[in-house]
Amino acid sequence: MDRDEDNLKGSLSERLGSIRHKIVNRDVAVFSFFLILSFFLWFLNALGKDMTGTISFPAHYINISRDRALVSDLPDRISLTVRGAGYSILKHKLISNKPPLQIDLGKVNHRVIRDDQRYEYYILTFALREDFRRRLREEFEIMAVTPDTIHFAFEMIASKSVPVKPDVEAVTQKQYMIYGLITSNPDSVVISGPATVVDTIEAVSTKHWKIDQISATTTVSLQLEAVRTVDFSEKKVEVTIPVEQFTEAVREVPVTVINRPSDGTIRLFPERIKIYCNVALRDYNRFMASSIEAVTDMIDVDIRNTEKLEISLRNTPSYVSSLRFAPAEVEYIFEKN
Repeated sequence: MDRDEDNLKGSLSERLGSIRHKIVNRDVAVFSFFLILSFFLWFLNALGKDMTGTISFPAHYINISRDRALVSDLPDRISLTVRGAGYSILKHKLISNKPPLQIDLGKVNHRVIRDDQRYEYYILTFALREDFRRRLREEFEIMAVTPDTIHFAFEMIASKSVPVKPDVEAVTQKQYMIYGLITSNPDSVVISGPATVVDTIEAVSTKHWKIDQISATTTVSLQLEAVRTVDFSEKKVEVTIPVEQFTEAVREVPVTVINRPSDGTIRLFPERIKIYCNVALRDYNRFMASSIEAVTDMIDVDIRNTEKLEISLRNTPSYVSSLRFAPAEVEYIFEKN
């Protein structure tokens, strides 16, 4: 009997606890609802009143003089500290794609800092606040503008023609070679920009390009490497890499002695050397008929103390590669008259 009474009391206690918990949760929910509603109504009421806030806008500059080049970095954003209706300020803060604040460099009242080859100016941005307000079409009172001063500098524009240098790294297949020079079309461009910059540029290069296992003449369109504040008459050029199949050419030529002693005779051992080189197939016969020479110069040779004479080549063709010869030295006998 006592056990049943204890079970009954426990069950009643649990039910009462559950009821109290539900009442407390309901009261919390009601309180939270009215708290949020009160805050929302207060927020709406506050947005209808004037308030102060800071809004950042992108900056856009127009009417830059055509005969001058801008050589300074201009701020890309302008911050306005404004006073006005709260909902209007909030709207601009929430908009991600804000309209840019346009600054007309041809019309603003600017002040010259120095006037020579470089023209430096500054604008007090607070003087632009009414123009900013009209462009935003809002009943804002602009209290401050950041930055408060915009510095900008111009230089007179200069132009000249400079050569193009292809920046190409080409690796050919076996038995193939780069035949001549890698060229561009056009081979020069006209550059325009600040005189102090243009005067330092002797050539412009293409963007780097690499090609492997090339086996035929190849032409590719490459962009020119940009130079800050400088414009090019062409943005791209056609670069040609000439490729030819090559063979190894071997040619035997006699050694000629120059500045030989006048009081005797020089006999060489051997009298002829072999010249080896890589040459394009189209130039093989041309090389074999060329006027390449092997010579040894005895003008400074001490006959008593020198056992061998060094060989050098003259009239070497420009179209061959990997040029070498053997032997590099020859023995000799001097026979006095």
